[in-house]
Amino acid sequence: MRIVVNDHSGHAFTLQLSRQFAQSGHEVLHAYSVSFQSPKGNFEDLPVSGTSLTILPIMIKGAFDKYSLLKRREQEIDYARQLIRQLEIFRPDVVLSGTTPLFVQQHVQQYCINKGIKFVYWCQDIYTIAIRQIARRRLGFIGFPLWHYFKKLEAGLLKKSAHVVSITPGFNDLFQKWKIRPQQVTCIPNWAPLGEITPAKKKNEWASRHQVADKTCIVYSGTLGLKHNPSMLSAAAAYFRQHKDVVFIVISEGLGADFLQKEKEQQQLDNLLLLPFQDFREMSQVLGAADILLAILEQDAGAYSVPSKVLTYLCAEKPIVLAMPPDNLSAAIVLDNKAGYCIAPDNPQGFCRQIEKLVTDPALREEMGRNGRAYAERTFDIQHIENKFLQIFNTI
Repeated sequence: MRIVVNDHSGHAFTLQLSRQFAQSGHEVLHAYSVSFQSPKGNFEDLPVSGTSLTILPIMIKGAFDKYSLLKRREQEIDYARQLIRQLEIFRPDVVLSGTTPLFVQQHVQQYCINKGIKFVYWCQDIYTIAIRQIARRRLGFIGFPLWHYFKKLEAGLLKKSAHVVSITPGFNDLFQKWKIRPQQVTCIPNWAPLGEITPAKKKNEWASRHQVADKTCIVYSGTLGLKHNPSMLSAAAAYFRQHKDVVFIVISEGLGADFLQKEKEQQQLDNLLLLPFQDFREMSQVLGAADILLAILEQDAGAYSVPSKVLTYLCAEKPIVLAMPPDNLSAAIVLDNKAGYCIAPDNPQGFCRQIEKLVTDPALREEMGRNGRAYAERTFDIQHIENKFLQIFNTI
């Protein structure tokens, strides 16, 4: 089978799936955006050309402007056109497209329909939720028609797809409202590449390089966008400012990271270390240096987003503290497997107290870390996951 996997963000787990498809004998084209600001998988250590996996890095003009609706529309269409040119050459049987903006999905899907190619919408997020927040914040009541346009667009794209892969049952109620047939949807939860994120010693080369090997490290690694409230992280750093052996490490870029830089300067948070996205090949050491791992998610995005960072954290054998709605799938996984704590996203004091509980109890940290890794080892079997996707492709 000739398969295209289009992952605009460039995640590690989607790249792992493409490699698995290729290993099973399929011809695979894996596309991603070089220009999109996000943590990337390991695109360095890849097979040589001539193998059944071809990597397509797509570069648009300038950095991707995710907060400008007009500019990003132009950039998304540019990305879609570049991808479609490669589809003309590759001639796939199926296109699996996820973590991909709506205008890209629209153009690529229409091309696939015209050419008789099966387009599978990998629904990682509900973009309409974020667009509603932007429209409300910037335009107030007059932003409603803009939100309605995107809601109609997103629902239409899902309906017209040959199949929809959903990452959480939390999407089902919305799918029902949008009249997407249940038999058109298969839920395949996300995962993390278990073999690439392995438990590492706390005192490692990365930790020594950043002078944190002898500190109690509380780490957040990932995007900080409209679905996240970065003030939760600066508030936690402020709460622990008297603990000289505790350091908060935030690995991110963009608006949230810029906000934290200002907070660090204004509040003199010397215990807050801000770093850009790190090379995925060092991620095991990054997470190994941590004693506690953090993730945050706003109330509005609770059911419609499953932070992939949490799944990566589970592989690292470290305890996790979440500030997000408890009905989120990631929160349920962490709580059900006793891999950490979860507090409501509007409770910064409770967030800090949960962190403090783990700071003072190394034995509990070890126990929760082991529980998380055990869950990952039971669940993140890439061959089993591959079979679920292939079953969909063969059916359609």
